[in-house]
Amino acid sequence: MDRSQLKMEANQMLSQHFGFFFTLFIPYFVMEILTSMTNNGSESMIDGVLQTTYNGNLLLSTGLFGLVAVIFSYSAEFNILDAWRNKTDFENGFAKSFNIMSSQRVFWGTIGVFIMSIIFITLWAFLLFFPAFIKACSYSQAVYIYRDAAKNGHPIGVLEAITKSRQLMDGHKAEYFVLRLSFIGWWFVVIITFGIAAIYVTPYTSLTMIRYYLNLNNEA
Repeated sequence: MDRSQLKMEANQMLSQHFGFFFTLFIPYFVMEILTSMTNNGSESMIDGVLQTTYNGNLLLSTGLFGLVAVIFSYSAEFNILDAWRNKTDFENGFAKSFNIMSSQRVFWGTIGVFIMSIIFITLWAFLLFFPAFIKACSYSQAVYIYRDAAKNGHPIGVLEAITKSRQLMDGHKAEYFVLRLSFIGWWFVVIITFGIAAIYVTPYTSLTMIRYYLNLNNEA
């Protein structure tokens, strides 16, 4: 799969409709900021040793904010799927960022696929890092597969979506990893701009990865 072509198409789409994609990701950005704010511990000197302590309530808040951020991220990506398929317009991005909540099946299924994927990857990590990494690539398309099945009127289960993702990614895991890795320079830019560049990099990355999913399904 031609990475340059994928990224060029994503960049063109983003350039033409930047305002839409920026507002589409606003709830995600807000939740990411809240997650970061509640993830800070307090430092103190104990017996001459600098130690960091964390408030249990703040850690719980961090986990909740992080999960909500994931939900909004997937909601934005589902809208991107529709945009690539010409099934939506490029208006009211902020309102559309909440579309995932319009379907209980998609909403809870998305959470279920995400959590089960994390559980499986964690279990693999108890063996070695490399198998866990491979499985992370294998499960990368599961949420999109689940959502497409539900939207097409042929809903599938969480585990079936993960299985279908593993089958779809057979022979493509290295390709997927390299595509993900190709954005590392952009994420360094995000770091040095204290997160400001994320308003471009986040939708750009998502547009590219969704285009990749469509190519895997021979839709592009």
